[in-house]
Amino acid sequence: MAANDYTEVDKAEDIQVLHSMGYAQELERRLSRFSNFAVSFSIICILSGGINSLAQATSGAGGIAIGIGWLVGCFVSLTFAVAMSQISSAYPTAGGLYHWGSILGNRGTGWVTAWLNLLGLITVLGAINVGTWTFFVGAFGPALGIENNLTTQTIFLVIITGAQAL
Repeated sequence: MAANDYTEVDKAEDIQVLHSMGYAQELERRLSRFSNFAVSFSIICILSGGINSLAQATSGAGGIAIGIGWLVGCFVSLTFAVAMSQISSAYPTAGGLYHWGSILGNRGTGWVTAWLNLLGLITVLGAINVGTWTFFVGAFGPALGIENNLTTQTIFLVIITGAQAL
């Protein structure tokens, strides 16, 4: 269905469905300070990502490199945030990245964007769960008598990922 195939009848039906659920048809283009903080905090995943990555960053790069890395990383993140805000203000839709990709490129671009986004989400989940295993076995393994081997790690990862899926 093309965007111009959306008729007045469709709009009226949408409004009626929204009102039956207790919602008004509105597009708010603002976030409260708390909502902005909550979205940002959820995206950066500072608790799991920061805890799991601190030892690796410290041993691999050292203190000064981490300090410089934070500054460079913040600048790059700011650049991407400004670009994404420009795109989202021009195309304020609920379709997400793949919808923007389709508008800015074509259907193929949108399709690739959607699959890369899904692959990224799955990869991040796996990386965080492996980091959780490393933290868990280091902190509680000796006290609980848990050995750090591939079988135990795999069982742990299956259980934690299964719990997240549920």
